Amino acid sequence: MFPDDPSDWTVDLLTAAYRTGEASPVEVARASLDRVRAVEPSLNAFAWVDEEGALAQARASEDRWRAGEQLGALDGVPVTVKDLLPYSGHPTRKGSRHTDPTALPTEEAPTVLRLREQGSVFLGATTTPEFGWKGGGDSPLTGITRNPWDTSRTTGGSSAGAGAAAAAGMGVLHVGTDGGGSVRMPAAFCGVVGLKPTHAIVPIHPAAVSGMLSHVGPLARTVRDAAHLMAAIARPDARDVYPSLADPRPWLDGIEDGVAGLRIAYAPRFARADVDPRIAAAVATAVDVLAGLGAHVDVVEPPGPDVREAFLTLWDAALGRALRGLSDEQLAQSDPGLVATMRRRESLTLDDFLDADAVRGALTARFSALLTTYDLLVSPQVPVLAFPVGQDVADPATQEHWVDWTPFTYPLNMTRHPAATVPVGLSPEGLPMAMQIVGRHFDDRLVLRAARAYERVHPVVLPRL
Repeated sequence: MFPDDPSDWTVDLLTAAYRTGEASPVEVARASLDRVRAVEPSLNAFAWVDEEGALAQARASEDRWRAGEQLGALDGVPVTVKDLLPYSGHPTRKGSRHTDPTALPTEEAPTVLRLREQGSVFLGATTTPEFGWKGGGDSPLTGITRNPWDTSRTTGGSSAGAGAAAAAGMGVLHVGTDGGGSVRMPAAFCGVVGLKPTHAIVPIHPAAVSGMLSHVGPLARTVRDAAHLMAAIARPDARDVYPSLADPRPWLDGIEDGVAGLRIAYAPRFARADVDPRIAAAVATAVDVLAGLGAHVDVVEPPGPDVREAFLTLWDAALGRALRGLSDEQLAQSDPGLVATMRRRESLTLDDFLDADAVRGALTARFSALLTTYDLLVSPQVPVLAFPVGQDVADPATQEHWVDWTPFTYPLNMTRHPAATVPVGLSPEGLPMAMQIVGRHFDDRLVLRAARAYERVHPVVLPRL
């Protein structure tokens, strides 16, 4: 029987139900919008919702399914996009009061176009902190986005609304961006699957302000759903300034092949990581599961040195540009942390940037060397549980910047390797915990395969709203 709860819907379930007529895209769109109306007031996950557009797209999808002319596996599947990616007919506000509420995009992001080609149903755009600058879930424009597991807690960011929407069943597939952990942190805090793909296999246009640190990737409730989304969006676009070759291999082929025989490096710590003992224990248990499934696991030391300052130099140089040319009066309307980022940028020199870029190159070589010996690297995803909303850091007494609680995420933006977030259970307080699975460049499918192997044994648990 087709489930009533949108949290139980997957791409495979929907396409099977559409094929047999057990469910229709219009019914699913209406139920998805009902879920949004019911829980959005308490979560604030959307920058905007397009009910009229979603229902029109669902009716068109229903006609295609009835005629046997569906466009693909995602035809009629409810999706969202992050409000950093241009979508026609709606202004791209980026969580900032400095964006024009009347300016409509002249062209759409590649991910939006690819999903349109599939016949997906767009529910709306999800929230982000201002210009995606931090790991929290609030912005001066849209306010605080809250965690479905505990609305007093943060979702993480910057794909804040995508993480909340995925966990709450407001849509099946969600497109996020990740410049320092922005897909993986919300996935970890909200208890869903996330993937930061290899850089550039999902094209970005217009070019992201964070340049080569930035990736576009999926958040979903299952690994197979994340793979379905990658199959749609991991296609070259001629407008991308960092083009990647097309890879014709199907994303679902081999995803059920397991981890038997794989060599996995397990790094309980990265540099600067002080891991909550509950998370450390949960990830260690998850690694034991992978070993029990036939993987050969070795514990390794942190795979790279402390690169906090190098990352911050690259980050500040990039994100600080977002507020260039604004008056002090205008800056008072911005996130104070982003203003501080701009101020730090003003003190950087060319040598500072080039030195940081050299650190990035050396770090990439370190990770790539490790991944010549091992097929995969596993670590905790974030070392802390979701902390109270209204904070940029987990522990204001000891931490100064969002990077201080994200030591497992931003190094992989510097190296551009694929990295997936996999939920590994709930803490005693009922908050999600997660591990990270990292692969070689362009070996994203193996990363998802390993994530799926764990998920088959320990399926994702979701809040019931």
